[in-house]
Amino acid sequence: MEKKISNLGVCFFSGRMLYSVAEKGAKNIVQQLGSYEFSFDISEALNKPTSDAGIQLKAVFTDLEKEFHLESIRLLTEPTQECWTALPKIVYDDSTEREQHIAILMKGVPRENIEVTWHAVSKTRFKFLCLRRAQLIKNYQSFSDQVAINECCSDFEIGGMWSIHHHPGGSFLLIGCHAQSISITSYILGRFRAATYIRFDDPQDISYLWLQHAEHSPWMRGLHENIYFYGEQTHEVAKQLQSFIDHNSGQIVLNTLEIMGINTEEETYGFDLATAFPAIMLSLDLS
Repeated sequence: MEKKISNLGVCFFSGRMLYSVAEKGAKNIVQQLGSYEFSFDISEALNKPTSDAGIQLKAVFTDLEKEFHLESIRLLTEPTQECWTALPKIVYDDSTEREQHIAILMKGVPRENIEVTWHAVSKTRFKFLCLRRAQLIKNYQSFSDQVAINECCSDFEIGGMWSIHHHPGGSFLLIGCHAQSISITSYILGRFRAATYIRFDDPQDISYLWLQHAEHSPWMRGLHENIYFYGEQTHEVAKQLQSFIDHNSGQIVLNTLEIMGINTEEETYGFDLATAFPAIMLSLDLS
């Protein structure tokens, strides 16, 4: 019998690679969910694919390609490797202004080394800009030789996938908890409203840094019906933010398949499912 075509979603959290495989067309069923914990530095592997660490990581992707009939691989990029900003649509519409803003934001980086993506937001007079170094995307794409479709996605795009999959309605915040950053994404009536990320050295600084960012991003102080957390140290981050987020909001850690609305053959896993949430969203066929 011919193998069914599948999609692979991948994300990385502190030395661990989380992956999810879902058959093409699957809306809420995951074929396989797994985790790899490495002895090598994942940052080195992602930034230097030709290093020993990079070669070992590529071998993991090769094994997954052999095990499943993959049509696509979608990977989550680290927020701190990107630049996010909202710009007036009149800037986007004027090619000269557009390029000048990109040059300012990525000062010193040649234009051919910058990958630019624009995203619609709920306020139509604005556009959301995401900038990455093109080499980063080439590095990620180099881990697969066999799969033609290989897409890199940002944290704020996970919110859109969650909105399509879960239909939360109303408004919600999605907070991605990484080792040295958190991403904050706001959606209203299923539409992307805004996003930012906060770098930190010590998780104890998150509450102070949140207040600083909220001064310039009023939407962070807005009312949200639900606030969802995923990634690592989710409970620690939620605790740090208790005094600064709307007390009427439902605070939900996305750490069970039931909460995520996902079905799998296995029910228990030896890792925190909150870290696998992005991989799951990336593997689902939400078209």
